[in-house]
Amino acid sequence: MENKGTISLLGCGWLGFPLALNLISRGFKVKGSTTSPDKLAIFKESGIDPYLVQFDTVSNNPDLHDFLDADILIVSVPPGRGSIDGMANYRKMAETIKDQLVNSRVSRLIFISSTSVYPDSNSILTEFSSIDPETESGIVLAETEALLSSLNMKVILLRLSGLIGPKRMPGRFFAGKTNIPNGLAPVNMIHQDDVISLINCLIDFETAEGVYIGCSPSHPSKEEFYTLAASSEQLNPPTFISEKLRWKLISSERTNRELNFTYKYPSLMDWLRKI
Repeated sequence: MENKGTISLLGCGWLGFPLALNLISRGFKVKGSTTSPDKLAIFKESGIDPYLVQFDTVSNNPDLHDFLDADILIVSVPPGRGSIDGMANYRKMAETIKDQLVNSRVSRLIFISSTSVYPDSNSILTEFSSIDPETESGIVLAETEALLSSLNMKVILLRLSGLIGPKRMPGRFFAGKTNIPNGLAPVNMIHQDDVISLINCLIDFETAEGVYIGCSPSHPSKEEFYTLAASSEQLNPPTFISEKLRWKLISSERTNRELNFTYKYPSLMDWLRKI
């Protein structure tokens, strides 16, 4: 198979690992990073060139220069939740990557961000909407977006809504809980398969640059979605307060139109019914 080029994937976890396998199947050479030495052998067996890259130590990451010898860099590392050290390490990672990219041959960067950079503004939000994060992780992601966007290369900010799919089934999120507020607020979700397809579209669309959104076009209420999700997994159903307080509805229409992208799972409720 003809080699299509080299893609370095910083972060090969729940999303990054299956993405790496998909890219390899398409003919790309993939370099994958992990913070766990135990995963290096697994990566190698899977056809991924393994790299141990850590940002929470005094190490200067001697392998980072070789890791960044690639055509495209995809950063798929979520910020740690509820940890001051985790947020500090994330900022350190972003600064280090930015500094190292200046002298690398990487010409395109895809940063996996989140729609948590948008506030609950009781409105429809798009790629052109102003960001105003309300959580610590959202703030760190917004800072990283700005930092990486200053690089002299094509930078794509892919803001993903809530991630669902294998080993991340939504039925357990609220199973058995009662009187959950804001039951009529819309949900914003995207399946792992659709994320991988969307990233492939961005790779193939060589002029892509700026903000893109990954979010299913369907937005059932929290009450509808999580009740069915629990039922589909034979879990105790949650109960919600039928109210609509603070909310946001994420629209990916511009992304879908520009990339001519079609979702494998356009209906979240249909996906739940088929589990």
